[in-house]
Amino acid sequence: MDQAHQLIRKPRWVVAGVFLLVLTIFTSAAWAKEKGDAKDEDDYIAKINDVPISLSEFERAVRRNKSSVLHYFQEKYNVEQTPEFWTTSFQGEIPAAMLKKQALDDSVRIKLRQLIAKEQNVVQDISYEGFLQQLQQENERRKQAIQNHEVVYGPAQYQEEAYFEYRMTNETITVKQKMSASKVNEDSVKQFYDLHKDERYVTSGYVKVQRISIPFLDAKQHVDTFKKEQAQIELEKVRQDLAAGASFADLAQAYMTTDQEMELTYHLGNDRQNARSPLAQAAAKLSINGISGMIEEHGSLHVIKCIEKIDPGSAYIPLEEIREQVRQDMIDDQYESYVSKRLLEVTIVRNESQYQSYPMPR
Repeated sequence: MDQAHQLIRKPRWVVAGVFLLVLTIFTSAAWAKEKGDAKDEDDYIAKINDVPISLSEFERAVRRNKSSVLHYFQEKYNVEQTPEFWTTSFQGEIPAAMLKKQALDDSVRIKLRQLIAKEQNVVQDISYEGFLQQLQQENERRKQAIQNHEVVYGPAQYQEEAYFEYRMTNETITVKQKMSASKVNEDSVKQFYDLHKDERYVTSGYVKVQRISIPFLDAKQHVDTFKKEQAQIELEKVRQDLAAGASFADLAQAYMTTDQEMELTYHLGNDRQNARSPLAQAAAKLSINGISGMIEEHGSLHVIKCIEKIDPGSAYIPLEEIREQVRQDMIDDQYESYVSKRLLEVTIVRNESQYQSYPMPR
């Protein structure tokens, strides 16, 4: 088909994605019905080391990847989904081919993770039929627990997608723990930190300030105009005393109540949180020993002094502060490296008849 006929006004891709998901489920259901019993010997999309990836598992991967593929073509070629969209070539790129390849790659990687979990004795059955049985058993357990007025964490009943994510997450955590038990020690954590600190463990920066705060709200938490005017007068005197060389700490003790925190720390990487705080914004602009003007926040007027500041990217986060995070990063990296290595070693055989006949939405 002429590509020019596809270049029409771009719609809202989120709306298209919702429509696409509904259409995919309908099309896939019809296709599954045509294929018959899910236990047929040929009812798989591929095999990895002779372990089948079922059509249902492939279909799950298609659903996971469909919106991203559609969005890719909308962004790159400014097209919308039409009856011919999936089989049209856009400068050599065909949506259906890209979607099937991404879904197959995703399915293979997931099945390999399950194979590794089985090798580590974390799970025994990694078939799709076994997964459905476990889902049914878990939902029955939850149903009985609720009837017996027992505590049930999470949903009352799992849907298939949610239970799959739950199982994969927990299985992967257990596998990582077992595989890293003899490989992670303090020396290896330090080596990992030194190797990756430039790209992972550079500080986002922070500023530490002392403050003098005077509230101006009444007992009902409304603005008391008189108290606010008095607070302005007192803080102006504070600024004059500071300019004359008075100690900020001494003045803070004189004006602050005992339940008020005198020192505050603002992390400069928390952009969203800092955007809502006039104090944080003022603190970020101060240099060491710099003193702010009057700042209004949360029913008080404030004057702050910068006593410590680390600019973003100017230092590394000390290992002692993030040792557990570094340890987990190391475990995650070891696991992902192992999965990638195994991907190069496994034998993958695609079921061409099923792969080529897989239906795309129309």
